[in-house]
Amino acid sequence: MSVTREKILELGEELILTKGYNGFSYQDISTAMGIKNAAVHYYFPSKETLGTSILKTNVQRFEEMVENMQNRNFDEWHQLESFMKIYLKSNRENKICLIGSLGTDINTLNDPMRVELQKMVDRIVSWLESILLSGKEKGLFEFSISAHDQALQILSSLIAGLQLARILNKSEFKNIHQSIWEEITPQNKK
Repeated sequence: MSVTREKILELGEELILTKGYNGFSYQDISTAMGIKNAAVHYYFPSKETLGTSILKTNVQRFEEMVENMQNRNFDEWHQLESFMKIYLKSNRENKICLIGSLGTDINTLNDPMRVELQKMVDRIVSWLESILLSGKEKGLFEFSISAHDQALQILSSLIAGLQLARILNKSEFKNIHQSIWEEITPQNKK
């Protein structure tokens, strides 16, 4: 992958996380990089192709993270902790997550972007569900609803928590983060 293409992807993602998908243009990217708009269009003919590529890159990063944790024999608790640290970092950087940002713009996204966003959410929820189930069997987690519903609850709390923390106070996210852990920690380990 060319350095310019990679930098455009990084900058496009940064703009989505800070301004929202509909809040930036190729002019923002070309100005920040000191290149012409035509150069951005060379790598990504449309904003939609850029958005789709950003989503695919994030799914790939997620898959690599999961594989890395498995290769390092992380238990389910440490896998969830590593995943949630991504959101803690986003909070520190005053960013929202890609799902939350693009979710608010879902009605303006083209079909390929909607499909990739759906794939991303499905993959994360599926992974969360599997580690919650496995962790519950090992006594690492405790919850009364289905693992699927618990996964949805965790992901939605993280996504919404980042958005609320931007409005209220960044420190509020730590309370949300802590409440997720309290909700799934077995009573005998609290």
